Amino acid sequence: MKLSKKLLSLGLAVLMTAGTYVNSYPAKKQDMTIEFINVGAGDAIYIETPSGDDILIDAGTAGNGKKVVNYLKSQEKSMDLEYVISTHPDADHVGGLKYVFQNMKVKKFYYPKDTSYSTKTAKEVLSLAKKESGCKIYDAKSGTKLSSGGAKFEFVHSIKNYSSDNEDSVMTYIDYGNLEVLLTGDAEKGAESAAKKYNVDILQMPHHGSAGSSSSSFIKRFDPEKIIISTDGKKYGHPSANALKRYISYDKNIDVYRTDRNGNIKINANGKKWWVKTNKYSSQKVTATKPGSGSTSSGSSSNGSSSGSATKYVYANGGSSSSNKYHKSATAHGMKDAIKMSESTAKKNGYIACKTCY
Repeated sequence: MKLSKKLLSLGLAVLMTAGTYVNSYPAKKQDMTIEFINVGAGDAIYIETPSGDDILIDAGTAGNGKKVVNYLKSQEKSMDLEYVISTHPDADHVGGLKYVFQNMKVKKFYYPKDTSYSTKTAKEVLSLAKKESGCKIYDAKSGTKLSSGGAKFEFVHSIKNYSSDNEDSVMTYIDYGNLEVLLTGDAEKGAESAAKKYNVDILQMPHHGSAGSSSSSFIKRFDPEKIIISTDGKKYGHPSANALKRYISYDKNIDVYRTDRNGNIKINANGKKWWVKTNKYSSQKVTATKPGSGSTSSGSSSNGSSSGSATKYVYANGGSSSSNKYHKSATAHGMKDAIKMSESTAKKNGYIACKTCY
């Protein structure tokens, strides 16, 4: 976190031991995991609480449902889902839930009842939820609080009823030990400005990184150390280069994780430490200097220039999954809206040097 969050954390320092954070620890029973499953241009987030409750937030498109279920069952063959949360009725979020209800036991289902689930797919999901034996259905109202094994969950989206389903997305704040996370669905600027404020360690970039999301004021209000983007890097131009620029302008050292480049992205937390593990790009080991610090982003172990040397700046096109090169100039290879960053930041976030430029 930035200074404001760190100062708040110092009061807990006597209860915590600053240690070494590695992103390859095996999860222990008392750990909480939050995993962004790579479903391309959609969302599917699996959470296992410290007490072993299983939570699924969205499940990608209808074509992703089987992939999500197979992945969940690979974690626990006889898994029941204590909670399923549908953030809003867009097909790339609600579609896969049809297969989930058809193939898994769901105990509690939350969805925003003030949003119209009127599409064929959304109606089918609601119908299956109502037919699910023993499944209780709840309104995902703003202010609703859940808890499991010491982990706290709160729906913090606006109480306003927007005309856009995206703006009505359920936003979930998670607090466990000294890890704070905000999950955002497809929220954009209106919902962002009205959401209940928390400083967080990790922020899901709203609406897959669309150009209409992630206002500068929103980024400042939530003050993240790391951002996670669920995207295929192609469809709809997500993430927007301009949206990424706003994060890097706010904090040039911010860590960016993307499912199109990193695959599944898993956050582990044991109440004192938290770390991030990805399928692609190995992360480096770091030593905590403040309570609550987590691992660095996956990628190069370079963290900046050596003492006394000038910072070397490079340029990259952040939007496309295929644009994983950084260049010497902002217009190299016809780039538009290039993002300026230090070379160490580029490497840390998975970019590699363009062989033509270097």
